[in-house]
Amino acid sequence: GGSWLHPSIFYLCCDFISTGIVFSHSDAKITQTPSLVLERGQMAYLRCEQTYGHYNMFWYRQDLGQGLKLLFNFYNKEEREKGTSSSQFQADQPQDDLFRLNISSVQPEHSAVYFCASSLDTAFQSHLLPLQKPHLFFVTLQPHHRDSNKAHSL
Repeated sequence: GGSWLHPSIFYLCCDFISTGIVFSHSDAKITQTPSLVLERGQMAYLRCEQTYGHYNMFWYRQDLGQGLKLLFNFYNKEEREKGTSSSQFQADQPQDDLFRLNISSVQPEHSAVYFCASSLDTAFQSHLLPLQKPHLFFVTLQPHHRDSNKAHSL
């Protein structure tokens, strides 16, 4: 039960090789998109899957030095709230356990940490910040020197 938060690191300024992440708790788990390599102008496809049986799912964005900003909230596969006016950001929930975020024509200003979250209750936003460390998903990055116009996401 409870709620889980999962980050997706999305870089356009620097070139990195990133590791995929899986967090499991008992028999439940949440998994994040495998690594992608994108060039400017391409489409970013971020996937979040969870086995908690939660109907309430969220995508958040965190810019460097800023707080979390809600991008989308879906409940039972339907959009309940959209926190961005940009048409470049689209989300869908084709099945209960899968929540996707697509960013079209990626640009440097899209650089941020993207968090997927799921919750049993509908008041998840007010419970987001006090989450304890086990609910956070950390990414390990290793520098890889190449062209700086590439984008990577997890």
